[in-house]
Amino acid sequence: MTKILLISNKEDDLIPISTLLNKIVSDCLVITAQSGLQGIEKAKNESPGVILLGIEISGMDGYEVCIRLKSDEKTKHIPTIMITEVKSDSISRVKGLEAGVDTFLKKPFDEVEFTAQINMALRIDDAEKEKAKLKDKLQQARKMEAMGTMASGIAHEFNNMLFPIIGYAEMSMYDVPEHNRVKSNLKKIIKAANRAKDLAQQILDYSRQDDREKKPLKIQYIIKEALKLARAWFPATIEIRQNIDNACGPVISSPSEIQQLIMDLCTHAHHAMKEKGGVLEVTLSEVDIDSHELSPKTDLKKGGYLQLTVNHTGHSIEHKDMEHILDSRAPIHAQGKGTETGLSGTDEILQIFQGNISVDSNPDKGTTVRVYLPLTDTRLDETPATSTEQHFPMGHESVLLIDDEEDVLEMMHSMIEKLGYQVISRNSSIEALDTFRKQPQQFDLVITDQTMPEMTGLELVEQLIRIRPDIPVILCTGYTEMIAEDNAGPLGIGAYVMKPVRVGEISVKIRKLLDQN
Repeated sequence: MTKILLISNKEDDLIPISTLLNKIVSDCLVITAQSGLQGIEKAKNESPGVILLGIEISGMDGYEVCIRLKSDEKTKHIPTIMITEVKSDSISRVKGLEAGVDTFLKKPFDEVEFTAQINMALRIDDAEKEKAKLKDKLQQARKMEAMGTMASGIAHEFNNMLFPIIGYAEMSMYDVPEHNRVKSNLKKIIKAANRAKDLAQQILDYSRQDDREKKPLKIQYIIKEALKLARAWFPATIEIRQNIDNACGPVISSPSEIQQLIMDLCTHAHHAMKEKGGVLEVTLSEVDIDSHELSPKTDLKKGGYLQLTVNHTGHSIEHKDMEHILDSRAPIHAQGKGTETGLSGTDEILQIFQGNISVDSNPDKGTTVRVYLPLTDTRLDETPATSTEQHFPMGHESVLLIDDEEDVLEMMHSMIEKLGYQVISRNSSIEALDTFRKQPQQFDLVITDQTMPEMTGLELVEQLIRIRPDIPVILCTGYTEMIAEDNAGPLGIGAYVMKPVRVGEISVKIRKLLDQN
């Protein structure tokens, strides 16, 4: 419904202007006010699309009313048309423009001009509202980006705290007899710490919106977190239910693609239910596509698939729009409504996944969207089981170890020393460079952290190689550091390990790199 506010204390203006507005604007509600204060109050409360304003009004003149409207955040964007008499002079018009009037209509009205002016004002109002929506979306996007950066940083620091917990627990476990109760307790500590490490990894995965690296991924966590985000911007009239099977296998994907897919489906449901509310139900399960009745309906190859079902009780999709639901260029209109609810971007993602989608729409039951994503046989990178016996490759060479985190440095020093190596530790990249420069032939291997003040790990490696080109280097990195393993060689890095480092992993990488050299 289009609201138009008419502020005038002349009775002979109210009825004819209201009649004319109802004639030219479909579904129009004309709100009237006969004083300046009353008009300002109604403009704030009703948010009309256009304000028609007389010059002579009770309490204050039209110029003062316009000045107040344009100085208020709630009403300054509403197009204001001032009604003038034939005898109005140019001075009155200049005064009106200075007060913030957008345009003028003079009596007696020319219906063609009147219609054109009102339509233009409504278009301006629509444009201003769209601009405000885009501004809100931009602010929300910036907020989410900041939250993602903050979450990434927190998870990274969390991993640094887990590092010594896992390391010391592992080393202590090897010093305890097999059937000692302490050994059992240490295993439980390591198991809990590994769960915390996995959680930190999931947070990092989720916070990296630009990550398009495809790998085996269990999407349960991403779906649950996306639904939490949806809950924040869905109205309270929409109930969200979820039935996520945690036993479902992985698909080859990236976190950001799954997130976009879920948010597209949630946005479609939100459009359909935002007026009257309803229920959004999200289900994740595994299905087998074979000669079963699913195969001809989904046009998929035989095999195992994840079935993501999103059902909402809002307006159903018109039959003529069903085939275009995945076309980001074609708006989808809810039954009997003009709301655009297209699943933009979803078709591209499904092509990447080599999956498919089916849509069932019923005027009485709402809409059910089923997305099929092919399961992968590739195993996830799982945390290796902790061995109860020490079978790690050891050595006696000299290692230069650098990390600015004191707790991490102390733990790694003990870990590498326990493997038989001679370790010299430095908590500053500048100090490490100075130590190396004095006796470059003293060291057989360098292990350095990447994120350090004054000089990063990569910058330090560059300086070390200038002094001694053949020095083997292992770089310890966190997930937030954009260093690909494929680039390790050209950068002068022999190997790299992800934090938190495990005894078994670091022992193998050290020995392999030293033996190669």
